[in-house]
Amino acid sequence: MNNKQQPELSITIPVYNEEKGIGRTVKNLVNEFEKQKINYELVLVNHGSWDNTKEVLEKLGKTNNRLNIINLEKNLGYGGGIMYGFRHSNGENIGWVCADEETSAEDACRLYQEFRQNKYDVVKAIRTNRTDGEFRKFTSFIFNKAIAIRFRLNVKDTNGYPFYMKKQTFETLEVKEKTHLFNLDLLYEIRKKKYTIKEIPVVHGKRKTGKTFMKPSRIIEMAFDLLKYSLK
Repeated sequence: MNNKQQPELSITIPVYNEEKGIGRTVKNLVNEFEKQKINYELVLVNHGSWDNTKEVLEKLGKTNNRLNIINLEKNLGYGGGIMYGFRHSNGENIGWVCADEETSAEDACRLYQEFRQNKYDVVKAIRTNRTDGEFRKFTSFIFNKAIAIRFRLNVKDTNGYPFYMKKQTFETLEVKEKTHLFNLDLLYEIRKKKYTIKEIPVVHGKRKTGKTFMKPSRIIEMAFDLLKYSLK
């Protein structure tokens, strides 16, 4: 499926120092979406990487013109990378997955099929069977409970992905957060607009390459960020 045409779906993948794993992530997504005959575009936003990610992506881009490769010197933050991808997406529908394959290409495709076949404004994941440690799961539980109470969001997993919506839906939202609070800001804007959300369970596995770290100091920093956001 290499004929250049207007994509039905553009999936943003923010990439930071993923030279060892991004090739496999892209290959699995391409295989799955082509198997399902979905007219896709992958928007790979490499921002601030200092390893060989740029070279790996450029090589991949030469093999498939459905890969929209974007290399940026500056790191844009978690949300900043996703929003940059959205702005450079050509599809009617948009979404994102992460580069580390903690959720599978099969689940990415399954959730998109749910989105295109039903009438929900947003379809997103609830991560189950998480393997990122008890401390991470505990902090995520507290984070989601605090958000549900303070912002009255009727979602179970604020940071769950894959995540899909129409591009025109996103363009009606005033999302400003470029940090780890991007998901919260996005969902809060969605709630204010009264868009419908469907959450679907996906298995959240281990990273195929690299490691995820969450130090106590980072937890404290994130808690203060959440407090400041809640006082806006």
